[in-house]
Amino acid sequence: MESIIIKISGSLIYPPNPNYFNKLRENIIKLIDDYRFGIVVGGGPLARNYINNLRSLNISESILDILGIESAKLNALALSTALNPYAIPKVPNNITEAIEMFSKDLIPVLGGLQPGHSTNAVSIILAESLNSKTVINMLNGVDGIYTKKPNEPDSKKLVKVTYNDMESIIKNIDQLAGGYELLDHVAFELIKRSKIKVIFVDGKDPDVIYKIIKLKEKIGSELTPE
Repeated sequence: MESIIIKISGSLIYPPNPNYFNKLRENIIKLIDDYRFGIVVGGGPLARNYINNLRSLNISESILDILGIESAKLNALALSTALNPYAIPKVPNNITEAIEMFSKDLIPVLGGLQPGHSTNAVSIILAESLNSKTVINMLNGVDGIYTKKPNEPDSKKLVKVTYNDMESIIKNIDQLAGGYELLDHVAFELIKRSKIKVIFVDGKDPDVIYKIIKLKEKIGSELTPE
């Protein structure tokens, strides 16, 4: 059975919205007989609020990363609870625990794992560990990869993005805690290592999961080796 990893922006999970949780759950249930899932959730505004306030006190980036990790874990706990009984209200602290959950036919729902690794990187590590070649990266209000920031006048959406294209796009991104909005360098190196396909989509409507997986619709931007 094919395994697929879903990476969800923390800003789609927090502040919590029962309608969003329910719709996300419904889409997973419609696919659970034919596909296996692993999910990774970001820290979102919960993490950024803590990080931005404490950065003004000259707290180190590694410590700020820990705040981001714990915030993402809280978001993951909320989602795993909403997905019961397909997931359990326990967030894996490492990849080994995630694999163990997966082996018991449960959906592991992860937050962050260690300083310096964004939840984007965690989603790729999870994909490697569960032998998945596809990650659906659900963004909040952004429908794919753009040549520049989406709100800039001359920015263009890219439907198909090669690894070389992506390298050019992210080369000037600052690697600060709470700032890994699209894709950080660590995650990108992991993607290249395992030749994983990442589909970037606007995740405001969870129906996008079913459309991509079951209906095979071409939505968002697809990051591929060539």
